[in-house]
Amino acid sequence: MTLTAARGYESCVLAGSPTGVRFSNHGKRTGVAAGHYGDQKTKVTFGPGHPVHFDIQVPNMHRGTASDEASFTLQAPGGEIPGTSFAEGKFSVASGTLIGPVQRGA
Repeated sequence: MTLTAARGYESCVLAGSPTGVRFSNHGKRTGVAAGHYGDQKTKVTFGPGHPVHFDIQVPNMHRGTASDEASFTLQAPGGEIPGTSFAEGKFSVASGTLIGPVQRGA
């Protein structure tokens, strides 16, 4: 998943995987929880001209659940950044889904 910041926003430093991830389909939560993997301490700059991305790994050994929205909370080196972020698009999730840490670039 790639995140870009709109012009006019201040840059900030992110670290680790997004938390509180919830997947929904047509406004209803899917009930699929997500864990995380990877280095949770690497710092990356996020802001206008500094996109970041993170992976969502969905195991293919389970039957997927249709989703069209993910909501999550971004992490700074010192803890959560207040507020919930949203991403939209058609995808599937399943039990055992893992979220990777934010990384530099798109």
